[in-house]
Amino acid sequence: MSFLEQVGFGLIYPVVLGGGLLALIHWRLNRRPTRNPLGEDIQLRRQPGEHLRLEIAIQMERLLWAVFALMLLPLGGFCAVLWITTFLKVDVLVRLVASVAACLLVIACVYALILRFFSKLANLRLGWFGERVVADQLDVLKQKGYEIFHDVPCKGSMGSFNLDHVVVGNGIVVVVETKTRRKPKEKGSHKVSYCGQALQWPWGRSTRELDQVVNNAQWLRQEFKKNLNLDVTVYAALTIPGWYVIGGPPQAPVLVESYKRLAGFIEKRFARRMTSVETELASLHLHKLSSNVGYANLE
Repeated sequence: MSFLEQVGFGLIYPVVLGGGLLALIHWRLNRRPTRNPLGEDIQLRRQPGEHLRLEIAIQMERLLWAVFALMLLPLGGFCAVLWITTFLKVDVLVRLVASVAACLLVIACVYALILRFFSKLANLRLGWFGERVVADQLDVLKQKGYEIFHDVPCKGSMGSFNLDHVVVGNGIVVVVETKTRRKPKEKGSHKVSYCGQALQWPWGRSTRELDQVVNNAQWLRQEFKKNLNLDVTVYAALTIPGWYVIGGPPQAPVLVESYKRLAGFIEKRFARRMTSVETELASLHLHKLSSNVGYANLE
């Protein structure tokens, strides 16, 4: 058996082994002697950062395939170049050098892909944890007659998006946007201030976060108007976990506050203009929007 044939068989073996294992797992899961007792029609309320949790699961699956590719593709590239060069009148040493170069190139590409996955996963996990931290702080409002909805899915003219948190109760509706961002390493660069018009970060001035939460609040107001014939004020709030936040004036269009002080400011800042009936209708509609997590989404 030639060297090329030996390498070919070495490549086929892990492919057959891995494919057989995946097929066995799929067969076993579909041949369970029992069935789900809860039914497929049960829909759970979305948890904080639900879309980030799903995205993390997707990225983990892609990372698994990238690791699998790291084990197979370099050998495949080596064999492919070695096989192609057998038809060319080149020296054996040149063939081996070209094959090794192809192998190293594939390894470098797969490494870059894996590093990209790890970087994205780190950002997703940070964002997801920030959502959970804010949700825990907002939970204190439940004892005071408020309902809290998380990760409410929406569809607008620019596509799909989510409302991180919505607080409903005692005559108000507040959309809360969470921005969990890493701090610079420099000392003293842990502050973000709000003048009522823009945010001042250590790296510069920005209105993008404010525009986003204002647009989200406006979307929810239009959603109530369209589906409930209810024209109410939806307030906007922004919180930045882990940063020292210097909030704006009381008349500012967006409440910007630290996550630890956010619940208290929500209680005190906004005028209560909704009746109890309007508040209940808004709550029921948000419950409908945010209850879409089935059993399949949890697997």
